[in-house]
Amino acid sequence: MVMLWITFLFAAHPWLADMAGEAPPTQPLAQVWAPPPGFTRVAVSKGSYGAWLRTLPVRTDTAQVHSYRGQALARPSAGVVLMDVGTRDLMQCADTAIRLHAEYLWQAGRADEAAYRFTSGDEARWTDWVAGERMVIAGSSVERKSGPVRPEDHASYRSWLDLVFTYAGTRSLHRDAPRPAPASPIRAGDLYVDPGSPGHAVIVLDVAEDGRGGRVGLIGQGFMPAEDLHVLTAPHAIRDVWFELDPMAPLHTPSWRPFLPDQRRRLAARSSP
Repeated sequence: MVMLWITFLFAAHPWLADMAGEAPPTQPLAQVWAPPPGFTRVAVSKGSYGAWLRTLPVRTDTAQVHSYRGQALARPSAGVVLMDVGTRDLMQCADTAIRLHAEYLWQAGRADEAAYRFTSGDEARWTDWVAGERMVIAGSSVERKSGPVRPEDHASYRSWLDLVFTYAGTRSLHRDAPRPAPASPIRAGDLYVDPGSPGHAVIVLDVAEDGRGGRVGLIGQGFMPAEDLHVLTAPHAIRDVWFELDPMAPLHTPSWRPFLPDQRRRLAARSSP
């Protein structure tokens, strides 16, 4: 069983192969936190974003959040997802949401759909990066130039994401990610984005439902400075980690002011709904 999990880890989470040293012990997110009494996990399609999020490797040896510099941070963390943050202060809150979406596309063989907009409005596409596109950026001006083609491996993908993280943020994510229908049920992968300088973003990692249609979810976040993706805990959450999800009500999380219903967003690949 352990060997099967390790094999799956590297297939579903390719960034692990890029990490140096021996990986700490992990379990899939869905095995770490069972739904609260009276709730069952919402059905998701095989191969979907929601199904993949349930497989995220959560560290079983610590819930301590660290910054990109390795500094221990005081965060309301119930668990840390084993994912590199990089060596620069880039992968903050909105970037963490983009990272998850991009990694899902990569492991699903759909990286050619990966495209995200900068705060300037310019779109960065993985396919253009591979083809050799160079973006010359001066203030809010972006000039596209041609250069040598780049590798199509995951390390190159990760470098492209650092470019995205540098120039995207809560403002672009709030502006460009589609807004679901206001009364539609909240599902795994949905984001709440409060745009600003600074702003904040969190992501719904998993959803469970009771017999009356009430939903609760596990909420993940990165933050400032760039730091580990962690699952939030709060005294008002059911069993400390399952937050009430009502599409018509604010979402209360411990690190930020309440997110408003109209701040919900949903990233989608270019060729999929």
